[in-house]
Amino acid sequence: MGLLGKLLGEMETSRLVLRRWRDADYEDFLSFAADPAVMLSSGARPARTQEEGETAFRRAMWDSGCYAIVLKETGRPIGKIKFQKDLRRYQVNSLSIGYELAREYWGNGYMPEALRAMIVCAFQRKNVEVLAISHFAGNDRSRRVIEKCGFRYEGTIVQAYRRCDGKVMDDVCYSILREEYEADPQRFGAHT
Repeated sequence: MGLLGKLLGEMETSRLVLRRWRDADYEDFLSFAADPAVMLSSGARPARTQEEGETAFRRAMWDSGCYAIVLKETGRPIGKIKFQKDLRRYQVNSLSIGYELAREYWGNGYMPEALRAMIVCAFQRKNVEVLAISHFAGNDRSRRVIEKCGFRYEGTIVQAYRRCDGKVMDDVCYSILREEYEADPQRFGAHT
């Protein structure tokens, strides 16, 4: 990755580039943002109208912690991943990660690849003390991604979240502590 990419906060893996959203990405954004199977799994409302799609896309563009997951092979976004406030910790230097991936790309190892880049960024660039992540109970795809990337299970918060469809979900919580990352950065995807 060139100097400009680093200055913009971009991240690069073997198959992906994580970068800020651009106006030209709107149609690719909608390929997952309008899909209920993708969005309900992450707790977000799927875009049902053009207005909802545009609002969600503008929010992603304005969010400095939100990245398009771009497939190098095509140069097109296939999902999003973002740093967000860790609502479970108070006055701790921590962040949480959320993500969505277009359904046609599930099962190809793209999300663990993107998540490892975010882990490295969180500890090496953002200097967090704790990096958190969670998934709804029953979302085994996300559970496998999270466990594959080395997060440690913390516990399950029962009836933690009411989704836009009214269903109340249990939230399964994980974290990586700075000392865990520093003890073995390569385990989490860092290259030395």
